[in-house]
Amino acid sequence: VGVSEVIKGRNSFGYPVCTICGQSVSPLSSEAQHESFRKSHHERCGREPNRIGFYADIAADALSLPECTNATQAYSVLEALRIGATRILDMHMEDLQILVIGEIGSDTVQGLLWDPMPGGSGLLERLRERFAEVVDVAREVVEGCPGACESSCIDCLQTFRNSYYHNQLDRTAALDALKEWGRQLALQHEVPPKQPASSPSGDAVPVNLAERRLRHLLLRAGFGEGTRNEQIRLSGALGTTTPDVIYRDPEDDFCKGVCIYLDGMSKHIHGNPRTAKQDRAIRTWLRGSDYEVIEIPANELDDEDAMARHFRRLANYLGQGTMGRELAKDRSWFTSPDSSDEQEGAPRWGNLRLGKPTPANRYRTCVPLVPLKAAAGDFGDPHGSLSEWDRVWVELDTGRALREGMFVAQVVGKSMEPRIPDGSYCLF
Repeated sequence: VGVSEVIKGRNSFGYPVCTICGQSVSPLSSEAQHESFRKSHHERCGREPNRIGFYADIAADALSLPECTNATQAYSVLEALRIGATRILDMHMEDLQILVIGEIGSDTVQGLLWDPMPGGSGLLERLRERFAEVVDVAREVVEGCPGACESSCIDCLQTFRNSYYHNQLDRTAALDALKEWGRQLALQHEVPPKQPASSPSGDAVPVNLAERRLRHLLLRAGFGEGTRNEQIRLSGALGTTTPDVIYRDPEDDFCKGVCIYLDGMSKHIHGNPRTAKQDRAIRTWLRGSDYEVIEIPANELDDEDAMARHFRRLANYLGQGTMGRELAKDRSWFTSPDSSDEQEGAPRWGNLRLGKPTPANRYRTCVPLVPLKAAAGDFGDPHGSLSEWDRVWVELDTGRALREGMFVAQVVGKSMEPRIPDGSYCLF
């Protein structure tokens, strides 16, 4: 999140980085240097550098303290437990690492004692087996400090390696928590499988089924429809991109939107290395242009834990931290019947609402849906009169008067982009 003294002195988070060319300047530089950096990159790269925070996204075994009162409690308990583990398990301090994660919209934090070895070293399993002994030693460390320090010192919790959070270490806070929480671990959840228990057969997932499933889950979780089929124009040779759905927080002036992509739906598209490289470039551009991006592999649509993580991220991006935590706890949105009909009371075809009009409503609120794929710029032959398709009607709310002869059809082709994206349903 940035350099501590800059955060405290200037209340300024992140590192000054130009997201166009990648150049940076030290956060500790003078204001004149920062102004020169901003001005030169605005002229040269076309936009002012942002202040950027960095993070790592990894999978690791962890002992979790899910709802610590504050960072002091989390750091102090985790450090005490780590010291206890070094004495009971004959391990080095660096064999287990400490991480404290804040929650958007909440004062509570999550503390993690995690195993940095890829695949796991087995230390946390041994810690689990001898946890009561580790807690006893941890209590001795914080209760019997030889220096009788007021908060922490090198005789109890402080080391050279943890100097970054010395100000967060408090042996009294650790002792109070260890006494209150006891000597036993509680099972939070089973370790989720790396892959979902049931995944679609083959390498490709039918597009319509996966998109329908994602839409159903989003609606059931309370996110609403969002914006679909919106094309985003990118810079240079990247062209355009159309996320599966975009959500926006009207009160967030910094994030242009949260773009959700459903990946792995088509083998010939997502299995193509060239296309995958293009996708990465597009999404990197979006992240560097004030968008957030969530990528959901199609085979995770049936993985409850994976979808809970994706939806919690979405809620946090939208400033709905409380909603995200509730979605992680109450999974009824995942287990409810997978039917959009239940949500809206009317059958749908793609994103179109199908209707059963009375003769009086035809061409007033409804028009026929013609299963015609017209090449954009070269309108095709509907292969018959519209009366053949009178049995399939769609309800419209366009704000304009309808008249007999109008119908809806899907456009195929990119010759009318960006105004009419490929695959759009248009009123003719």
